[in-house]
Amino acid sequence: NKYYLLEAEEYWCNDDCEHAKTSYNKAIYYAKEHKFINEEALACELAAYFHLSLGDRNNAVNYFTKAYESYHQWGAFAKTSKLYEFIQAEFGFVQRVLTPHSLALSQNERRNLDEIPRKRVSSNQ
Repeated sequence: NKYYLLEAEEYWCNDDCEHAKTSYNKAIYYAKEHKFINEEALACELAAYFHLSLGDRNNAVNYFTKAYESYHQWGAFAKTSKLYEFIQAEFGFVQRVLTPHSLALSQNERRNLDEIPRKRVSSNQ
């Protein structure tokens, strides 16, 4: 899947849009197939920027939505927050699945994070 993602980016840089689309889709497919959620999220995000650069806003929104969902599933909440803000600023709306509730950590998730003991770092080390 990483190979296909790099291939897609190279095709995009060389203005070979049809091959880029195919390679982005392969990268997404194989990342999903092998359960590499973080790589699926990245491939979806890059595919979204690719489609946005072509003026294909409908596909861009769909890929951004998939990227958001994958980043959220992976637990990259800071990234989902930034992506949420970008989608809202770029498109003037946010897909119905990208609600502020799904964006933020739930109270249970926050509680779980708060319960993790923090290691104190001494300045003498």
